[in-house]
Amino acid sequence: MSMLANRQPGAEVYYPEGPQVPEGDMQMRRRIELAVALRSWVSEHHPDAWVCCDINIYYREGDPRVVVAPDVAVAFGVNIPAVENKSTYKVWEAGAIPSFVLEIASVNTYRVDLHEKPAKFADLGVSEYWRLDPTGGDLLDTPLAGERWQMDRWEPIAVSVESPISDGVQLRGHSDVLGLDLCWAPPKLRLYHPATSTWLRDHEDEAARADAAEARADAAEARADAAEAQLAALRHRL
Repeated sequence: MSMLANRQPGAEVYYPEGPQVPEGDMQMRRRIELAVALRSWVSEHHPDAWVCCDINIYYREGDPRVVVAPDVAVAFGVNIPAVENKSTYKVWEAGAIPSFVLEIASVNTYRVDLHEKPAKFADLGVSEYWRLDPTGGDLLDTPLAGERWQMDRWEPIAVSVESPISDGVQLRGHSDVLGLDLCWAPPKLRLYHPATSTWLRDHEDEAARADAAEARADAAEARADAAEAQLAALRHRL
């Protein structure tokens, strides 16, 4: 496991932005959904947490070759001003190692996700590593899999095919780090908060919620107009 490195004197080191890995629309949609849901959730429940989305995470100061870029990562106890509006995440500035990471498989990345990323995330100090196959299992053996770092090795996290919650959920696993259930409900990976029995909302959920609120407001306005018209008609008869 790597530790937060002490700052070393010397010339300024360049830490490039990235990564530049081609991805399909399916992978991009799933990543955006998860990032929006998690960022909304941490802003409400964990103000010291930070959600990284497909950016380079550097974790050995002075050596830009030591880098990893998960599709989604969550760190707690972060120095927020040090990471806001930054195009990279430097562990020694943020003050916290991401404890949760998730990779979304694509034709270009699934082999790396399986065979190279586990060692990198162990070196970084990640507690949980999850993998999502948005194709439903064409690339990986299962649409959803998770591992927890215990006793110096990755141990599988139970992912059940049975679930007491509905909404099309086919697989569900629990993240101890987040305190959330990860639920494969094709085509999405949805996040469920068992303590409050609520779903985390992504951008599509928020848009639907806004549309519903607008529809309710329009209906209320129509009812008010109708009531006013009825009152006007009654006054006219009187």
